[in-house]
Amino acid sequence: MKKIFCWVLMMLNVGTNVHAFDPDQIQIHGFVSQGYLISDNNDYMLTKTEDGSFQFNEMGINFATQLTDEIRVGLQFLSRDLGEIGNNEVELDWALADYHFRDWLGLQVGKMKAKYGFHNQSRDIDAARTWILLPMGIYNETLRDLTASMTGVGIYGSLPGGLTYQFQAGSLEVDKDSGVARMLEGFGAEVVSMESESDNFTVGLEWETPLDGLRIGVTRTALRLSYEAVFPGMSAPMENDVEGDKTVASLEYMYENFTLDSEYRLLDNNLGGSDNTAESYFAGIRYRFSDWFEAGTYYCVFYCNKDDRDGKGFEAMGLPRELGWCKDIALSVRFDINNNWVFKLEGHHMDGLNGVVRYDPADPDTRWLLFAAKMTFSF
Repeated sequence: MKKIFCWVLMMLNVGTNVHAFDPDQIQIHGFVSQGYLISDNNDYMLTKTEDGSFQFNEMGINFATQLTDEIRVGLQFLSRDLGEIGNNEVELDWALADYHFRDWLGLQVGKMKAKYGFHNQSRDIDAARTWILLPMGIYNETLRDLTASMTGVGIYGSLPGGLTYQFQAGSLEVDKDSGVARMLEGFGAEVVSMESESDNFTVGLEWETPLDGLRIGVTRTALRLSYEAVFPGMSAPMENDVEGDKTVASLEYMYENFTLDSEYRLLDNNLGGSDNTAESYFAGIRYRFSDWFEAGTYYCVFYCNKDDRDGKGFEAMGLPRELGWCKDIALSVRFDINNNWVFKLEGHHMDGLNGVVRYDPADPDTRWLLFAAKMTFSF
């Protein structure tokens, strides 16, 4: 908590150094979400979903103010729980100062929401989307630490022709309690330490095309982290350097109450001890039927190795080959009770075991169902 108070004081000092501080100019927003997850077989996302779990919630509050016409500062505190991840600890989700020099050039410093696809920077805002779970092949909730925020510096701007750009460089906040560490522990490792390197970066381009409602984009992300872990059969920790280079191509088309989304991702990484390329993609449709009702569906596919889509590498290790993929058909409905309350229901038909942490090794259920419900209050 001491670190959080330091950030608050720093932001207020920025304000008092620029001009007389006016508390009435502070914008305060927040949200509280409580969800429920249950699956007919298997435990998913480091959560005991087969028994049903209420360990699926988020709470956040943010403060922002416009100090001058060019300078804006803000921060957000976030608490989340997803099974073994988060456990409702309050963290500084983002805190930045934004200096907008010109339309074509702005500067950000601090802890920034990372540019990654079309939905990462708004993934905390449940009221902004139809779905409860973003397509896991692109936006993995277990590994959210790797894409949520970046502490460093960024530049952004708008160029002629509807083109915008964003570049960020810095470090991630990962440690032995992060989602990626918990995932390694799910494979039997004992993580001793984990930290981010300083040479992470992401660059994104978006184009608002001449066709009204159509935008396309691409992001390129380089992730670097290191960890020490004791793996089964070893007596001493082993040091590992992880490199992951992600490329995401995104498309969105909006026409009246209809929205089409699609994204494709390639992830070059050495997380499993050898170089490989993971492949994932999704396509989704959303439609707003009325002021209070919206529905949507998507189909998402993830392969651990695009050159081994049949999972033969897992089979060679004596594991179910279905660990090599996950194919997810989702159907979502959203009810806007009023301007502050939103209730959602969602069903998933899953094919594959990627993302599953507990299954029957003698007779794994490779086709299974996941259901989710979520209520969100925002202000």
